[in-house]
Amino acid sequence: MIELTVNSNAPAAISNAFRKISDMVKSGAIENNTLVHIVLGKGVYSELLSYNLTNPLIMEAAQGIPRENCVIRAENCEAFHKDTENRSVFVIGPNATFVTLKGFTIQNTHVKTLSDEKLGNQAEALCFHNYRGVLTAENMAFFSHQDTIHVKGFSHFKNCYVEGDVDFIWGYCDTSLFEDCTIHTTQDNRGDCTAYVLQSRALNRRRGFIFKNCEFTAFPRENAKIYIARSAGTGKIDSKDRWDSVALINCTVSDSYAPEFFTDEEGTREVFPKGSALVGWREYGTKTRKADGSVVASDTSKRYKMAYVMSDEEYKMNYESTETILRDFPKSK
Repeated sequence: MIELTVNSNAPAAISNAFRKISDMVKSGAIENNTLVHIVLGKGVYSELLSYNLTNPLIMEAAQGIPRENCVIRAENCEAFHKDTENRSVFVIGPNATFVTLKGFTIQNTHVKTLSDEKLGNQAEALCFHNYRGVLTAENMAFFSHQDTIHVKGFSHFKNCYVEGDVDFIWGYCDTSLFEDCTIHTTQDNRGDCTAYVLQSRALNRRRGFIFKNCEFTAFPRENAKIYIARSAGTGKIDSKDRWDSVALINCTVSDSYAPEFFTDEEGTREVFPKGSALVGWREYGTKTRKADGSVVASDTSKRYKMAYVMSDEEYKMNYESTETILRDFPKSK
């Protein structure tokens, strides 16, 4: 293992650390499978980051630093750099293997000023542009407005905070598990616009996005709805991806969210597949948090017509154990 400690007072401190590791691999000083451990000192790191080495990476805030005091912050968006893998603050590329992020914040500071058609407002904080590796995020915070987190392949978010307003969790994932996380729909700076937490483009017949023991909070709208997910509108039985697969397992959802949870946007986006225990829009054990803070069992009778409520047996078989959910994840050697 090689360990590097970086300081926020140094310009491009994290980028330079990545470059140093790359140079060491090229020179033969370390192998391309040597574990890299980067420790972040307190402060704000104003840089756009890209990690695309096969070296397993653990990057974390120094011990004792709260995640709000260790921040990677920059502005980027589709209008500045085209395509998903170029417009985030931190992109993890297709060559990465096992990446673990712990105890800090990533923020894309882009603020929407015009409509999406005139200005590309997609602005990821984190892009996991990788089908073969595994991303693990623990005690992290992610801030943006539109498209905050984009993931492919396999990822596991634990005790994280994620904030945004439109499709702020999305991607072409196999399985992306959010466990004990807070998912917050923030105020849209353009006004009282309809909000969507998710747009799943999950791989064919894979489980997609799974939220277990998560809390969904929201800045309430007076004249617009807030949905858990909207359809990508292009999923088919034989398509490689773009399946509408989202599972809520024992989650608590603010009553600011529309009781339908899911939407085809008034029939303009075809939903596929119909929910079942393993794919599609599905839930188990959902609770509703009312404005006064009280929590009650959720009334699922008003859900979108293709959503599915799992039985106790289906829950126990497929979701009760975190190990069961993660069973298909690639394993480190």
